[in-house]
Amino acid sequence: MARAQTNKIDLLTEHLIKIISETNGITLTDTLELAVMGESKDDNALVKKSLQEFKRLINDFKTDEVEIKTLLNHPVAHALFNFFKRFPKPYIEEHIHLTGSLSAEFIHPHLMKLLKGPNKQVYFDIINKVYGEGTAEKIETVEDVDNLVRLKEDEFFDRYLKILLLPKLILTTKEMHAEAAYHMASELYNKFNVGMIRLKFTLSRATSASDEQIPGLENLKEEDVVLGLYDGYMRFKKEVPDFDFVLSPCFRKEANFFDASKFATKKEHFLQQVDAILDIIEKYPFLCPYLCEVDTVGSEKDLYRKGHFAEMQQGFRKLHFKGFSIRSHHGETWHTLKKGVQAVDNALNIWHIDTLEHGLSLGINPNYYFHSLYRRLVIDNERGGKIKENSSDWKELMDMDWREHTNIREKLFNGEPLNSNEKREFVKVKFHTAREVEHYQHDVLNRMINKGVSLVALPSSNNKLTNSFEDYKDHPFSWWEKKGLKLGVGTDNYVTLNTNYIQELLILLFTDPDNLKITKLLMVATGETKRPYLSQLLWKMRG
Repeated sequence: MARAQTNKIDLLTEHLIKIISETNGITLTDTLELAVMGESKDDNALVKKSLQEFKRLINDFKTDEVEIKTLLNHPVAHALFNFFKRFPKPYIEEHIHLTGSLSAEFIHPHLMKLLKGPNKQVYFDIINKVYGEGTAEKIETVEDVDNLVRLKEDEFFDRYLKILLLPKLILTTKEMHAEAAYHMASELYNKFNVGMIRLKFTLSRATSASDEQIPGLENLKEEDVVLGLYDGYMRFKKEVPDFDFVLSPCFRKEANFFDASKFATKKEHFLQQVDAILDIIEKYPFLCPYLCEVDTVGSEKDLYRKGHFAEMQQGFRKLHFKGFSIRSHHGETWHTLKKGVQAVDNALNIWHIDTLEHGLSLGINPNYYFHSLYRRLVIDNERGGKIKENSSDWKELMDMDWREHTNIREKLFNGEPLNSNEKREFVKVKFHTAREVEHYQHDVLNRMINKGVSLVALPSSNNKLTNSFEDYKDHPFSWWEKKGLKLGVGTDNYVTLNTNYIQELLILLFTDPDNLKITKLLMVATGETKRPYLSQLLWKMRG
């Protein structure tokens, strides 16, 4: 049975390559339509049946009858995976972190040395604090590690940041960073056709947070991290000369993420890290082509006002004048949608970022967002439901301009039924809020377009780590593409998030099968802008 399934996928792969090359990478819907037509009475009936079935599933996916998992597990999806894997020009992984992109097979042997070593109790305590009492003592197999490093279906952003712990425990030496970099490069290149990695990594993991106190970090210098990663990637580059990489040191945005034992403020520690990067470049000039940008990471919910950006402004200015690009994780999580847009706005205006990572607050449709909020809260209000203080709904209502109608907001908070006039006023308040946020979004997006600021889309990360949209179909990638933004694609922490680069491409293709052209997706993924050249590469794929 397995052999027959493999044979069917191989036949589907060749058939789809033929159709895609001959049609120059049109939309998935049109590709499937032509693929089903066939050319003669001798066409393989099994292939045609699979294509027809997948066409129906795509239509059912549009109407929420099936989930994305059903599509991704179908033989046609496996064939499309093969197509993308075999494409002659490798992809650019624009956004990937070290800690969440190391496989359990890599982590396991190194972690077991710690758990069976003389300081095992220290590691037991750290792991048990994050995963629960008794967890560390039960870790034995690769499967045990794999289960711990992958995000569960009912877990979100805050939990996601915590379960990146296990790889952090082993990444405490220069040599381990080199091994990790080589492993990642090999995995991504050989399994997912990724030929360029833009790696996010933490230059300094010092923090005052108790659950981030990793043994051995006190002996790890910034240059050890950079040189270790460089050595690992260069080792792979010697084997595959076309492989390339950029090292992108990341700084945590949160106020408590600095070494309080050595610095009075976060600003002082950040400036020290900036100087450390510049000193490394001066000391090791061969790093210049690879160490040429920085990024900011972490939860941004409490970092949206202008004052929040002041602590790191001076350091970024210094890096800009030394030729560095500034990238930033923003628009990923927020207390209110308006604050999510505001965070991006200030990152553009104050930090002068060159690339926006995530940017989801610029892709949410405010009219849909606020009307769905209205409908949900009115229905709940009719049932006597109260709104919990400091919940996301509570914060959105507090951020609206109620003018003289604050009594309506209070009735919603307390579960007191609204009358028809109050519901109508609620509609007006949410309408004007949505209109203002929509204008704000477009102002920020237009500024990004005018300044050439690129935006990196991370579909699985955004879907799994936030509650901002219910379905992959709601991801704004295609809307951004139509608006004219310069786009890239990344996986974030692909092991932790149970995805990979090619799967992200398939998700984008499946979520907009009627409009997104395969060639356009390939252009975004490879960075190639010459369409005729892409057409030639498609033709070369034919057997």
